[in-house]
Amino acid sequence: MTASIVEFLDDLGRRDGHEPLLARVSATVDFDITDGGRTEHRSLRVDHGEVRVSGDSAMADCVIGGDRRVFDDMLTGRTTAMAALLRGELAVQGDPEFLVLIQRVFPGRAADAGEGRSS
Repeated sequence: MTASIVEFLDDLGRRDGHEPLLARVSATVDFDITDGGRTEHRSLRVDHGEVRVSGDSAMADCVIGGDRRVFDDMLTGRTTAMAALLRGELAVQGDPEFLVLIQRVFPGRAADAGEGRSS
């Protein structure tokens, strides 16, 4: 399993480019990931499932900001994006629907479905 959200997003950008779970999505989603006093940026551009990731901030349809620990917990299935948002652990600017759509590619989501839990 991927160790961190930054590594996961970078790996997502290195894949063959098409992500079937995002086939109906066309958007740019920026991630602002804080770790101590440092913030890393990743921009996820999706065009009907074609995915590109860069380290630059861009004009985004949605900006998701939060602590690296929260994002990493989302990757492992310890929390969901919506639960973290409701607890105030994530901040969303722009269209929050993209937060819900993008979390489809997080590996922890498969574990949630297998255990019958709802988000």
